[in-house]
Amino acid sequence: MNQWGNALLREIEGLRVEKGSIAIWSIGGAGIVYKSSESTLYIDPYVGGSTPPDFMRMIAVPFDPAEVSVVDALVSTHGHADHCEEGTVRAFGRKGRTVFVGPRSSTELFRKWGISDDRIIELELDDRAKIGNVSIEGNPSYDPDVETSLTYVIEAEGVRVFHSGDTKFNDEFIRIGERGGIDIALLTLGRNPPGHKPYMNACDVVEVARDLGARMLVPIHWDIFKRTSENPHLVSKIVSEWGLNIKVNVLRLGDRLVYKAGNTS
Repeated sequence: MNQWGNALLREIEGLRVEKGSIAIWSIGGAGIVYKSSESTLYIDPYVGGSTPPDFMRMIAVPFDPAEVSVVDALVSTHGHADHCEEGTVRAFGRKGRTVFVGPRSSTELFRKWGISDDRIIELELDDRAKIGNVSIEGNPSYDPDVETSLTYVIEAEGVRVFHSGDTKFNDEFIRIGERGGIDIALLTLGRNPPGHKPYMNACDVVEVARDLGARMLVPIHWDIFKRTSENPHLVSKIVSEWGLNIKVNVLRLGDRLVYKAGNTS
């Protein structure tokens, strides 16, 4: 059940993003709304409920996907339910302008849920998609819990944003850093249960941001499930302890970040 009414959607859809800037909103978990001067993308949106006992939702549902008016693309990193949710896909599918972007594990679900092939962009490693003035590049993901997954470098307005999905740390990320680095790294953080490591911990997240050459690190996914929720401010402590020049920005559900190209603060 939507607990926020349409307050957040009014803010997202009403904000005019200036040329040379991008805006990002946290919508919980790995979910992000990304907006440039021309395009609005929903990345890994999840507004589903709990699947007890392992995945008890800890935060409010911030919007009803049926009430979203402006969505140029739904972008999924992989086919797990909290990154590719049936209800949201079907609701966005009724909006004729929306395209659906993802690796095969996601695109197979798009088709199953009634999205026609002409509205689907299936990406493989190093493929690119263009949504308005936004470029989406598929990059390596190490997620052994799903058959196919991607991380993304999303670029518009001179700003490069990295979205990790559920990848674990791997040595591919330094290659992205060597190609010019990342302005904002959106990196999944979780407290892992005994005997299993589905998510990166705080040290992993900082190492990925370092290797990406990120100017800003935004922890994501830390807030969504009771079993794996984590304190995102641990990341700030590690960045400080290691003496890294990375700004950490913790976004709570519904928080907005506006970032200008060339931002060095």
